[in-house]
Amino acid sequence: MPYDVAPRPGDEVRDAGPQPYHRLLRNQVTQSWTVLVGAFAVLAGWMFASLIILSIQQSIRKDPEGTVSWLGLLATNLSLIVLIPLCMLVATRLNQQTPGLLSSVAGRIRWRPLVWFSIAAVALELVALVFVEFGGVDVLSSEHSGVAKDAAAVIAVTLLTSTFQAAGEEYFFRGYLMQTVGALVRSRVVAVLVTAVIFTMAHGIWPWESPALFLDRFAFGVVAGLLVVRTGGLEASIAAHAANNVVTFIYAALTNSVGDSLGAKDAPWSLVLLDVAKFVAFGVVAVLLARRQKLATTCNLPLVAPPVEPGKRLV
Repeated sequence: MPYDVAPRPGDEVRDAGPQPYHRLLRNQVTQSWTVLVGAFAVLAGWMFASLIILSIQQSIRKDPEGTVSWLGLLATNLSLIVLIPLCMLVATRLNQQTPGLLSSVAGRIRWRPLVWFSIAAVALELVALVFVEFGGVDVLSSEHSGVAKDAAAVIAVTLLTSTFQAAGEEYFFRGYLMQTVGALVRSRVVAVLVTAVIFTMAHGIWPWESPALFLDRFAFGVVAGLLVVRTGGLEASIAAHAANNVVTFIYAALTNSVGDSLGAKDAPWSLVLLDVAKFVAFGVVAVLLARRQKLATTCNLPLVAPPVEPGKRLV
């Protein structure tokens, strides 16, 4: 299959040949600066959707300060899930990107690798949970009051929506935002580090306030970003993020610490070191799985969808 749509007269000539994941928003149809407009457009759309979703939740039930109910968790997750269609819409409409290239260099989610990555991620999360319970690792809240009153509802919300919530964050930070940086700077290292810092800052974590929690979020951002460029898609980062969130909030429901988990402002070093070791271990396993499955890391598809002929439509 040809790599690029034939450029029109006067179009800027872009990089030739198969491109890595982080360069897939750089095409010969749109100007590079439009990716910055796109990033702000996604953020604006997300803020507007979040305002609506969270306002509805607050009008139904306002959680006491420091606590998060199942409804609060659902509203939070829904507000982040909207990032998936927003990123896709902006990439395809504003930047004219071929649909599917936010997911992977194959132009779609690669389901079989996603399943294998998910199995590995969940297994490592359970191993880490064993260390938390029996290895003397501190947790975010030491004052547990048993199972949360709405534990069943929290677990149901977690199982039904937390995977998509994690995917929403990945589609923005490791998807559109990484490709935005990649459209401006060729270096994959810069793309990974910039998105990792922005991901950490977006969680309201600053190194001078909580060095431990900053390292925790930053380490995940780095590992997730490296996996995207090393595997050619979002599957591994989605699996790691989703497994972490699902296990975390099920554990929080059973220990009545959902509010502490969702609004954490600090973390014990023992927990952070365990987290970092878990992220690195998953990174190694995911790279080995990707090699075993011979996943492509560069794109051979057109970066821009071919124009639709008059009287015809794409199905």
